Amino acid sequence: MSSQATKSPHQLKVLIVDDNQYACALATAQLKKLGIGETKSVSSGAEALLQLMEQDYDVLLTDWYMPDVSGAGLLGVVRDKRFKGNSNIAVVVMTAYASSDNIERALALGADEVVIKPANGTDLGKAIAKALTRKQPHSDAPANDEIGQMDDDDNDDFALL
Repeated sequence: MSSQATKSPHQLKVLIVDDNQYACALATAQLKKLGIGETKSVSSGAEALLQLMEQDYDVLLTDWYMPDVSGAGLLGVVRDKRFKGNSNIAVVVMTAYASSDNIERALALGADEVVIKPANGTDLGKAIAKALTRKQPHSDAPANDEIGQMDDDDNDDFALL
């Protein structure tokens, strides 16, 4: 995987994992507005693992509750040192069930950030920027103000960071 530190937002590749098609479409649209270059959506944790073994991604944006492989299960595999695909990927967990237990568990399993669904573009942009910064603590990861600058006349809640 190429260094996230040297990539501008339009060069980032994000894998979105959610069993809800609407949630995937919404996240994809928000990331496009944030200037993220490439997104891929899959509907299950199993599909995500296959993608992560086949292709390099900079960010994994995953739902917490999914029927086959949950966000917790996905994190367990991705953060395992034996996993050969994207093991150092920045991970942002999305959940509508943001109990303190769920948030603590996600972070303990290796999530870099947790956002509450439905997440707006601002929250997603901030979470991605923080997650990338955590993966590159001494680097020039995309600055918060670099990810997703929007036109002032855009009335969505995405003008950010």
